[in-house]
Amino acid sequence: MRFFLTFLLTVVYALNSYTQLNTKFIAANYSDGIVKIILFDPELEEKKPGLGYLSRGSGFFVTEDGYIFTNRHVVESCVTGYVDYDYYDTAGKKKAGFAPYSEELIENKNFIKAYRTGYPIPIVQVFTGTNENDYKLYNAEVVSIGMGAFDGALLRIISDEQGNTSGFRFTAVPLGDSDQVTQGEQFCVYGYPAQVKGGADLMLRDMSTLSRGIMSGFDFVFNNDYGYMKTDAEIHPGNSGGPVFNEENKAIGIATSKGVATGIGLVGGVNGMYYIAASDAKALEKLRAKGLRTPKRAFSINTVTGKKQPMKTLDEINGSAAKSSNGTSTTDYSSARIYFSNASPKDNNNLLPPKSKQYTSFTISRKNGGVVWIFVDCYPGKLNTPSIAVLVDKMKNGKFQKYKDLSYTVASPKTGDNTYFSFTFTEKGTYRFTAYSKELKKIASNTVTISYK
Repeated sequence: MRFFLTFLLTVVYALNSYTQLNTKFIAANYSDGIVKIILFDPELEEKKPGLGYLSRGSGFFVTEDGYIFTNRHVVESCVTGYVDYDYYDTAGKKKAGFAPYSEELIENKNFIKAYRTGYPIPIVQVFTGTNENDYKLYNAEVVSIGMGAFDGALLRIISDEQGNTSGFRFTAVPLGDSDQVTQGEQFCVYGYPAQVKGGADLMLRDMSTLSRGIMSGFDFVFNNDYGYMKTDAEIHPGNSGGPVFNEENKAIGIATSKGVATGIGLVGGVNGMYYIAASDAKALEKLRAKGLRTPKRAFSINTVTGKKQPMKTLDEINGSAAKSSNGTSTTDYSSARIYFSNASPKDNNNLLPPKSKQYTSFTISRKNGGVVWIFVDCYPGKLNTPSIAVLVDKMKNGKFQKYKDLSYTVASPKTGDNTYFSFTFTEKGTYRFTAYSKELKKIASNTVTISYK
């Protein structure tokens, strides 16, 4: 009897240990799978050694051949480009800014002047030991980034420092199911928070940090489409993109940000990366085999490839800023957006469709086509234009090409914050809708995918 009880207690202890967060196990087995992502501008580096280092974040290998999960905001400027600029803050003081390029940024009334633009490249630092110099550097490329509610990006290693492109084998972090996480569960955040400030040499010696806490609850305020998991585990600048482990010692989330008011960390569920990875069929096949699942909530996980997007020249940017400051165009469209629905306001009690009825893809009849409603919404701002021009482009051979030009009258140009119209699609494909005011100031842009039933 005593032997049976001892055996039973041993089994129970083993089962409990198996389901408990084991930070020593995670560090021992996956430390070289957690990476530092460094944004680097080769042109700046040529001007002055060390000047090319722009920013940093974290990430983690999810396949042995070099695919990496991280946050969109860590690598977004590799796709959109970046702007080094001056602006006025809310108190009217001149400040220096550095941000991913966007039309909304350079047309903001507080934008003063741009000094430099560029496209950085992502460098991946992989530590292979416990000393500050035990690391290797690899060149990576952005495969895809999320442009909707989910802050995710997929990278891939393309070569090492010497230019070798094959023979690599990395430690892949196991993936869990973020939709099965429960409040109160133990969490572990693993990454490279910026513990020190300084140049590239100091940054390269800044090693990984592991912190632990609990899954504090869910959040649908900062992101009411996909949501976040909250945690009291430490998350700081530089942690962004790193994995968050659960009690099964699997990555169920990506450390994304830290709340200003409470200090609570926000974690994006790893299942959302399913749609980020979907643009690369080979990667998605490998990740599905490793357990990546579709998320339960996915209202606006919109994805674009990692190809460089066009960016205005410095002269064009500063010309737009001068035009805005001279009062030629004062309307602020920074909060404006375009979204799509299969429900008209009439079908929705004369209200704009809620986010649960806003979609980025639709199916139509091959024979008769289909109608989609397009909404241009500036709330809390105003449209402040008597009419809008809408340029419709269609994706062909990986590039958007002109498809149709449209024009619509705005019912309440001074007081209205939105307008809408229907559009009949007759062909499948990916379409981009871009709205402009009568002054030809860009209001907003968005893409939609149409397929046949």
